[in-house]
Amino acid sequence: MPGSGHFKSTYQADIAIFNTPFRRFWLIAFIAVLLALPLFVSDLQLYYVNHLILFSIAALMLNLLTGYAGLISLGHAAFLGAGVFTVAAMVVHIDPVPPFWLTVPAAGVVGTLLGALAGLPALRLRAVYLILSTVAILFAVQLGLASYQSGLGLEYLSGISIPDARLGPLVLSNPGSPEWYYFLLAVAAAATIFSVNLVRSRVGRAWMAIRDRDIAAQAIGVNLGYYKVLAFAFTSGVTAMVGGLYAYFAHLADAGEFDIWMGIFFIAMVIIGGMGSILGSFLGAIVVELLPHILDWSFEAVGVPGRLVTYFAAVEFAVFGLLIAFFLILEPEGLVGMWRRIKNYFELWPLKYMKAPTTTR
Repeated sequence: MPGSGHFKSTYQADIAIFNTPFRRFWLIAFIAVLLALPLFVSDLQLYYVNHLILFSIAALMLNLLTGYAGLISLGHAAFLGAGVFTVAAMVVHIDPVPPFWLTVPAAGVVGTLLGALAGLPALRLRAVYLILSTVAILFAVQLGLASYQSGLGLEYLSGISIPDARLGPLVLSNPGSPEWYYFLLAVAAAATIFSVNLVRSRVGRAWMAIRDRDIAAQAIGVNLGYYKVLAFAFTSGVTAMVGGLYAYFAHLADAGEFDIWMGIFFIAMVIIGGMGSILGSFLGAIVVELLPHILDWSFEAVGVPGRLVTYFAAVEFAVFGLLIAFFLILEPEGLVGMWRRIKNYFELWPLKYMKAPTTTR
């Protein structure tokens, strides 16, 4: 009946993500905009977009680990660096140089093993103790990568050069090219679709049960040890594969890039976007990636003196800290929570939103 809403008569229709014509229309419009984006931006702007897509996938994996499984980690950058240097090691030590389609899965295997090792402390540690253990893993991996890089010789002090990625006749050379954009867009779409279905599966429900109350989850039959290690292993493996892609994207492997600050940036993406939300991973990554450029443009527009621009890094970290504190205290659900309230307002307009009356005994 027209105007009566969209009712579901089957289970498949009820669990569909884009279950209304309105949502399907905007999905098609969004895909069309993404496909046409390289036609309207420069190579430099497309480079920033490609960089954003790569880090969005890594932030998505951290959100699965922290937002869905409830396992907080500050060592996410370690798995990204492990993937980068797995590719670098294979390029340096194997002759002939292995192809792109072999080195990136190898990085995923290394990341999975490292993630399983990092997940072992989660069997006994919680909260701040688990955070400290992931930080220790990050420092250990960073020290190992730096030692490996410096041990290769003086010519590698500024990083290890990575050749172009080749997929048959396709050569991914310029990081600001449309070829890289469409390739990374396809990878991000596959990772998003898989993650959406994963959190709705048995594994995702087990992770959320552990996040909400692990004792109750164990009481109903959830194997805590298995699912905790699985969360670390899976997210670390995919993150390491993203690191392998990043090595070819940047054409460089530098151990100094994967430090504690990168781990904090990933945590900021999850907190600002919204923990426990697939969409929040991308929204948070957009804010964190664009914030330095917004601050830079603001400095130029205001006409900040050159000697004050030297404090740009300190201002950037201060803004990050304020944003994290704001969302943790005032908006725990992140940008996704703000979007839900805005959406609910327009769905209920012109009716006023009223809280349920409280009852007294």
